[in-house]
Amino acid sequence: MAEAFSNSITKTVGVCTAYTGSTIGAAGTSITVTANTGIGVSDMVINQNFVGGTKVTQIEGTTIYTDIASTNEAAASSQVVKFLGVTTCYTSAAATKSILIGGTLTNNENGAIKVFVETRDTSAGVDANLVYNAPIPEGSSMIISDAGKTVLEATDELRVYCDTNNGVDVNFSILSGVN
Repeated sequence: MAEAFSNSITKTVGVCTAYTGSTIGAAGTSITVTANTGIGVSDMVINQNFVGGTKVTQIEGTTIYTDIASTNEAAASSQVVKFLGVTTCYTSAAATKSILIGGTLTNNENGAIKVFVETRDTSAGVDANLVYNAPIPEGSSMIISDAGKTVLEATDELRVYCDTNNGVDVNFSILSGVN
């Protein structure tokens, strides 16, 4: 396959579900919420008692299980927990490599938003943050470029989360077909 430059454009990214009054188990992987509507496996968990990149692994009624244990030493009640739905904005083609050259994330809202960008190494089953909890003010954009290039192997993904429904437009510049 010949090398080719392209843009991967995704409009109105962002799925956010928040529950107040949630309870987080002490140093555990369970969150009790009032309902589970809008929560899905692979959603990112946003709360001060979880480290960046914590994901939902299982849902049983109103108990949500995560892949990383909470950092609180005692049960924490009356918590606000946000669950951010993932949007896969680019997937490297099978049997080829791609390079993320740069990207622009543009705020669509009338207030500040926060964005999260991660890579998904599908062969290793691992996610890694490229951008975590980055604020984008109203009327602004964030550019990913000067920090270096990110190599994506076959079927690896670029995923974006936003703390506001439909809050961000995403444009990634990609060099594909790299050997």
